Amino acid sequence: MGLSDADGVGARHVPPPTTSSSVRGRQILERLFRLAKIDAAPAIAEELIREFGSLGAVLHSSPRAFETSPARALLSLVREAMLVSARDEMLDRTNLSKASDVIEYLVVAMARLTVEEVRVLFLDSKNRLLNDEVVSRGTICEAPIYPREILKRALQLDATALILAHNHPSGDPKPSETDIEATRRLTKAGAELGLTVHDHIIVGKEGWISLRDWASFD
Repeated sequence: MGLSDADGVGARHVPPPTTSSSVRGRQILERLFRLAKIDAAPAIAEELIREFGSLGAVLHSSPRAFETSPARALLSLVREAMLVSARDEMLDRTNLSKASDVIEYLVVAMARLTVEEVRVLFLDSKNRLLNDEVVSRGTICEAPIYPREILKRALQLDATALILAHNHPSGDPKPSETDIEATRRLTKAGAELGLTVHDHIIVGKEGWISLRDWASFD
């Protein structure tokens, strides 16, 4: 089973925002800031749309630890609410056998992070989610994948399958040779322990890719 219910092989692209959607995004941000009684709401909304390009990009952007702006603090809470909502919707699924069950959550959680992050969804024999964990964080261009630690954690959780995911801060989800080889090693090692790697999803601002579609791991 692979996460491949979308048509065709290759990157699934997120369409670029149109001018009208950018204007609408600015209007929504302005209204949100006015309701929160944040000063200079129009100017802040305009600045954010100019910086990120669209409302979706603003909401999916990584929280900044050094930010003290009330507007950005509010947006961090909105993003957290989106993430919790997407995760709850994913948990409500009977199983996670289709890409549509998980892609939205992964995009919200990871697509616009400024450093690479490796996440694992651990599943039971009916493809129900047991745990969702970030297993490593790296730099702007790489994050380590440790098959031994991932499989050790899977055994601790009594998982029988997993979905691996990571992001590309560059925005382009195209896999590197390192991504492909690491997935092959994890798949092979997992098979020896009776654990199935259903897929490895790479997400970025420009879309997402299923490595199960991209390369053979058999």
